[in-house]
Amino acid sequence: MDSQEILALALHLANQSEVPADTTINVPARDVRKVLFGIDVDAADLLFAKEKGYDLVIAHHPTGGSAVLGLPEVFAKHASILTSHGVPKEAADAAVREMQEEREPRVHAENYDHLPSMARMIGIGLMCIHNPCDEIGRRLMDEALRAQLPEKPRVRDAVAVLESMPEFRSALTHIVVRMGTTDHPLGKWAVHHGAGTNGGVPVARAAFDHGIDTVFYIHIDAGALRRLWEAYGREGPRNLVVTGHVASDSIGINVLVRELRARGLRVDTYSGIVDV
Repeated sequence: MDSQEILALALHLANQSEVPADTTINVPARDVRKVLFGIDVDAADLLFAKEKGYDLVIAHHPTGGSAVLGLPEVFAKHASILTSHGVPKEAADAAVREMQEEREPRVHAENYDHLPSMARMIGIGLMCIHNPCDEIGRRLMDEALRAQLPEKPRVRDAVAVLESMPEFRSALTHIVVRMGTTDHPLGKWAVHHGAGTNGGVPVARAAFDHGIDTVFYIHIDAGALRRLWEAYGREGPRNLVVTGHVASDSIGINVLVRELRARGLRVDTYSGIVDV
């Protein structure tokens, strides 16, 4: 396989027809036999991979180039999740715009060619596969909840369903209810994963204000969490369940890793992937 075929496989597994803006091939690789796959990759990792005879390094998180600069475009997927759960389109779009306005200046300032230029100089293939893997993971989490939740579930029932997935069982982190309580009724719920990054305050607010009782994020920063506590109460009627960053990312990554191994590639995982 080559890097383009690997990307095509990831898109196929994610049921996507176009390459998301946060996913790219920075340095193409041909005749790939040995792959190093990590959630985050830095320049030292590229040197290690070259020394150890890898043909291609695959990162999950954006490695530079168009994947870094295009990340805010992918936030629009939060609007699709919101509207699919009954949130009015105007409110969903406004939440995404707020996210983009908050984060685009930081993205614009990124040194987008640092890692790709190192890969070119070292002479090793480099690519990142972000949203396709996240979309696979979101779908699997969503499907597990829909299939296994009991009638009239409580938040703790949803946590138990997710904790039965092997990546969550094997991770050092645990699923945490950051807002609300485990005894609350789960109510109407939405898994917000596969949209560039967590939705922070804007997406959670749009969900909570339009009939969604429980939001699942894979991570959230302390500042955003405090703002949500102030708005809805730390143990108020709305629930925010945080599943854990690397464990959640690993779910979709592992689907791709298994498919690559089935095609005869040696794929070594590192840098946070919970390889089950």
